[in-house]
Amino acid sequence: MSSQCLVASVVEEVARKTSGYHPSVWGDYFITHVSPSSEAQDNHEWMEERSRELREQIKSMLQDYSDLLQTMQLIDAIQLLGVAYHFEKEISDALSKVYDADFNTHGLYEASLRFRLLRQHGYNISPYVFNKFKDEEGSFMSDLKGDVEGLLSLYNAAYLGTHGETILDEVISFTRSILTSMLSDLEPPLLSKVSLSLETPLFRRTKRLLTRNYISIYQEDATRNDVLLELAKLDFNLVQSLHREELKSLSMLVFSLF
Repeated sequence: MSSQCLVASVVEEVARKTSGYHPSVWGDYFITHVSPSSEAQDNHEWMEERSRELREQIKSMLQDYSDLLQTMQLIDAIQLLGVAYHFEKEISDALSKVYDADFNTHGLYEASLRFRLLRQHGYNISPYVFNKFKDEEGSFMSDLKGDVEGLLSLYNAAYLGTHGETILDEVISFTRSILTSMLSDLEPPLLSKVSLSLETPLFRRTKRLLTRNYISIYQEDATRNDVLLELAKLDFNLVQSLHREELKSLSMLVFSLF
């Protein structure tokens, strides 16, 4: 009798624990998701083929080291647009060239971009390269305040600092204050870039969400690379399609267990 009571108690406890679960907010959305029709499938195949063609063009651009600033800008855009995984070797080779190059005479934007890209890829680069932008009193030069692109690049670079790199703490305080004060005077797409970074620095953002935001910003940029922009849009849609199919398979598996 006591064992029967114990079993009943356990069953009641289990029922009590599971009764409060809410249904998935997605319902059966992914299960009822219709796979592409033959026409849509043809379009999907065209997108994949076009993506391959565009990737080959970008690879050729990355292998042209005649203008390292342009190469760095291309790498930065590739990363922000979420397609860097297609070009890992080319980016690695290009950054090796950037690391070996002499950038001692370059400006704030170039120095900051170089620092950020190399730090992101594990290079041991000193933050004291930014000392050359300080005056004799140890403060950052006042004429830097007119270089919005340079300040934004420096701001994002500073978030790749490690413990004890106090100069980068100074950089964050200096650049954040100036960039915030400039917001009302900026126009898109620079306004969008600055606002995005001030809200959450690029390095701290979830990559896929950053990609979605940055595509719309990048297409407003007069200096954009249209080949890269087309690739980024195609790739984003292809990845979204893949995720939907994966979620459908996973949802059907879970549904079959109940």
